[in-house]
Amino acid sequence: MDKKLVTVVVPTHLPEPTALGKISLAQTLEVLKRHVITFVVPAGLDTRWYESFCRGKAEIRFERFEWQGHREFSRMMLSPAFYERFLAYEYMLICHLDAFVFRDDLQAWCERGYDYIGSVIYDRGWESGLPVSPRKKIVNGLLRKVAGIRRTEYFANGGFALKRIAAFHRLTRRFHRYVQFYRTLARVRGRGFLEDIFVIRHLPRLSRSFKLAPRAEAARFGAEYVNYDESKLPFTARAQESMPFGIHGWIQFQQDYWKPVIRRFGHLI
Repeated sequence: MDKKLVTVVVPTHLPEPTALGKISLAQTLEVLKRHVITFVVPAGLDTRWYESFCRGKAEIRFERFEWQGHREFSRMMLSPAFYERFLAYEYMLICHLDAFVFRDDLQAWCERGYDYIGSVIYDRGWESGLPVSPRKKIVNGLLRKVAGIRRTEYFANGGFALKRIAAFHRLTRRFHRYVQFYRTLARVRGRGFLEDIFVIRHLPRLSRSFKLAPRAEAARFGAEYVNYDESKLPFTARAQESMPFGIHGWIQFQQDYWKPVIRRFGHLI
């Protein structure tokens, strides 16, 4: 049976989104309505609000998993069992309820053939790195050398991201012990385990065939504007055509920057 091209995956653990989350969802349904929308929810979640809100706007489905909260969601995103549910599709567009989609470029991005494209994080802290002692810097450098990890060209958030499902299913199944090791290492070092950062740093090294979008391409796909010199951003709020396909984190970061942009799409905010 031929695979379908793509489904839009909207994870949520809430029985009803926040007021701003509803704006994100309304925009997703309006812009991406020709694609199947799949809500990924905890097993026991009451989904009646979503069924009512989406009725007549798009084809929706629900996939239920045993998860609740960020840590379990991160674990699920690196589980082959998660991707196995979606093998009928070639791609999934992860679109959290703090993402905002500007136009339907989804098919065009799928046709570029990348295994992963995330939303470029514009944050001075991420680019310069966290301040560490000279000793810790040496230790971290040795660990990276032993593990064969190079500095990444950029960091990207997975809250608005495109994934080739077969590639993620294959790699999460093949390297599940490797994933477990780094999850344990992060816990021992007192750090959180960020699935999207793991993907961009490790999967290209583990599989030479893994096709990660270069920064220039990813910047046209998605953005997370956290803390950055506005004049150096590759887009401007004054020119809608300069915007990427979508953004992530507009509710948490830089709301004053994004609100005028979002109002142009008819949302009251």
